[in-house]
Amino acid sequence: NMELLFNGPSLRSFAFSFQMTPRSQEESGVVKEIIRAFKFNMAPQVTTEGSGSLFLKTPNVFELTYKRGANSHPFLHSFKQCVLTDMSVNYTGEGTYAVYDDSTPVSMVLELGFKELEPIYDADYGAEPGVGY
Repeated sequence: NMELLFNGPSLRSFAFSFQMTPRSQEESGVVKEIIRAFKFNMAPQVTTEGSGSLFLKTPNVFELTYKRGANSHPFLHSFKQCVLTDMSVNYTGEGTYAVYDDSTPVSMVLELGFKELEPIYDADYGAEPGVGY
């Protein structure tokens, strides 16, 4: 029965949701940069070789960690390297469309979906602080 239930190690997925409500034009610029940075880093990279051929490279990887002050959180779980697999922005974060004078939405919800690149094995729990992975 155990062999039937075990299909092999799996890759973990994580979803994060961030409500962003800029209070000034400076903060709205920072929010725009955050959204753009995630979109840029999840896109595949295109390179050209000497022959003029296009080649695709993998998107950037992310190293996630929970923080408590400047240090890693002593209790919450750890992550292995991840890729950003899904991203969406709800520009009506309060349930209705409203913008400031510069057309920045009053409230936005950023949804991010990450997936680890390696499965977790028992050997990974050796020196990992807190609850491990």
